[in-house]
Amino acid sequence: MYLNNYLGRRLSLAVTGAVSIVGVVIEVTSAVGGKGRFGQFVAGKTIASIAMGLAVNIVPVYLSETSTGAARGFAVSLYQNVQILGVILASGVVYASSRSTTASAYLTPIGLQFIAPMIMIVASPFLPESPRWLVWKGRHEEARSAASRLFLSSTNSFDAAKYIDEIQIAIEAERSNENAASWADLMHGPDLRRLLIAVGVQSLQQAQGSSYMNSYIVSFLTSTGVTNVFPVIMGLYTLYYVAVLTGHFLPDTAGRRPILISTALFCGVTLTIVSSLVVAYSNPPDVAKKASIALIFLWQTSFGVQSPLIWITTVESAPSRNREKVQAIACFFGFGVSLLITSVSPYIQDESHGNLGGKIGFIWGAFSFITAAWVYFIVPEMKGFTIEQLDYLYDHGVPTLKFKGYQFDSIDGESISVFDKKVESQATMKKMEDQDV
Repeated sequence: MYLNNYLGRRLSLAVTGAVSIVGVVIEVTSAVGGKGRFGQFVAGKTIASIAMGLAVNIVPVYLSETSTGAARGFAVSLYQNVQILGVILASGVVYASSRSTTASAYLTPIGLQFIAPMIMIVASPFLPESPRWLVWKGRHEEARSAASRLFLSSTNSFDAAKYIDEIQIAIEAERSNENAASWADLMHGPDLRRLLIAVGVQSLQQAQGSSYMNSYIVSFLTSTGVTNVFPVIMGLYTLYYVAVLTGHFLPDTAGRRPILISTALFCGVTLTIVSSLVVAYSNPPDVAKKASIALIFLWQTSFGVQSPLIWITTVESAPSRNREKVQAIACFFGFGVSLLITSVSPYIQDESHGNLGGKIGFIWGAFSFITAAWVYFIVPEMKGFTIEQLDYLYDHGVPTLKFKGYQFDSIDGESISVFDKKVESQATMKKMEDQDV
């Protein structure tokens, strides 16, 4: 988060690519000389993983700050889109190269890791910087130029000067509070509420079985009676990718809450049925095996539709004044839950320990139902609001179920109506069900 704040989004992307390349070089050269050095390989893998950690903070924030409120869901979904595409390509390359009896069996998939960071480094200079970050740093002329590059093509009436001026009003209002961007501010008031939303949505995604399915899908499929697992896995990954593509239009049309709630409920039902079949049949018949596979495919589809919403909700819940901090903490907890599940699951499932086997799906299914309830009561509908409008709604304590009932005046259809105690006279907020427009 410090790198993201100090260098800006664009330069941070280039640094992330450079760190990744250093890690991959160390990995590839760990076999030079004819004898593999496992310690060197782990060191390279660790550095490459640092680049992944940088990316989860930088990329979603950049995408959210360079998109309009109406298209933010589409933009942030690109992050999840590329991730899953990488998983599919990597799985196919690993499977194909595994048949080789030479060093190419591992050098090929390791070496292909160079492609993505090289693209990041080469493309970063051509990207516009985040206008909000530039305004925060006092570089207003650059901010107007970046805003024009980003939004002028979407509407001929876009006024970059007004857009930047209104962002500046919001930032000045934030800076009027000396503790607005402090760590302590995250422990109370609206920022605590927003932090809990971001942490909760990241953690509950993992608790629904995401990290388990990524790490131990082979074990789970085997426990349900599947023998030829690789075609099933590739089919699941491909289907998941197709489902993730819905993030480019569903969140901005149907909204965030309906998708999060419905997909969580569906995931809970499918995994509960799969685990119930495991309980019912110690030696499952073909029909039970086929039913389990079909239900796992349905689970993967539903979870794929939900996945982009996790990142969208995380960046939308992060306040402008503490955006990097909230994003970093949420990702920290999300990865922490993933690490915990990945570490504990083998013991819960193993015959000599927890001996749950395929019944472990009951745990993930239960967390899916918890997720649906948590979203209903905690996560407000943030579709269509600009970042500054969300700041206003949270700062004024608007209840979760009341977000959708508010409208903001807008300028030229694209710019932002900014509200603060000092500038409320500049715009009008009204509740649709209580007041006349």
